[in-house]
Amino acid sequence: MTRFTVEELFQNHADDLTLAWLAGQKGVQRAILLEPYQKLANVGYFNLIHPHQIQIIGVYELAYLKELEINAYHKSIRQLFENQNLVSIIVVDGLSVPEDLSNMADNKQIPLFTSLLSGENVINYLHTTFARLIAQRITLHGVFMDVLGMGVLIMGDSGTGKSELALELVSRGHRLIADDAPEFSKMTPKTILGACPLGMNAFLEVRGLGILNVQALFGDSAIKKEKYLRLIVQLEHASSERLNNIDRLQGDYGLRNIMGIDLPEIRLPVAPGRNLAVLLECAVRHHSLKMQGYNAADEFCGLQRQAMQKMESK
Repeated sequence: MTRFTVEELFQNHADDLTLAWLAGQKGVQRAILLEPYQKLANVGYFNLIHPHQIQIIGVYELAYLKELEINAYHKSIRQLFENQNLVSIIVVDGLSVPEDLSNMADNKQIPLFTSLLSGENVINYLHTTFARLIAQRITLHGVFMDVLGMGVLIMGDSGTGKSELALELVSRGHRLIADDAPEFSKMTPKTILGACPLGMNAFLEVRGLGILNVQALFGDSAIKKEKYLRLIVQLEHASSERLNNIDRLQGDYGLRNIMGIDLPEIRLPVAPGRNLAVLLECAVRHHSLKMQGYNAADEFCGLQRQAMQKMESK
């Protein structure tokens, strides 16, 4: 179980969420309790039947409360604050907070915030933040890049040219996310998010040149903070035997299991004269077409079969 205090929420995310702390400042150490397989959402719109740890109050929620009879109104407010799991309340859309709500927050020491954002934006932001806090993590050796909008992890033994390939890709307009030891987090049962764990995603080590700052060299567009991992490219030293065993039609494709998720992997032989940057770009485009249901080898075989059938019919 992960413990995330209201103080951490406000200090680290107030700017992104445009939070203003209106009442309940004495509840600063109240904590959101996060569990990996928690069924009840940690944050959601005003709900008295299945209460959330963080209750979001927007236009419709305030309108509902205002339409209640006076006794029912005060009963709903009391019921909201009697929830033992309540950590904080956020009034969104820049709405004015009813005085009763503010006074009760001070009395019960429940942090009450306001935000200029919509409820959907606040909920989505907090869900993503909480998912990252409890996500399963792993660090892999390689260079993680955004190539043509796809998260690609370049792997391979030392000396296969991973960093040189990354540098050439950056020079061709692609974006560096993390060099050498990117960290990956399992965000959902089917998605993995990759980033640079220390926030030093601008740096790339190239043998003979040392540490390079690709952001300073190529501009802000040369780096990206994070990306979902969609494809793995494994660089391998080429040998005549290795090259002869590669499927000439389908290429060398496979799957690699990372944190219980099977990800597509392409193995590229490294040899003098091979333009790896062009090959990797082509591999990404080819994989994108495959994801859309198109396979060039299948079309090639189909056309060849049709041609042979026409020749036999003559």
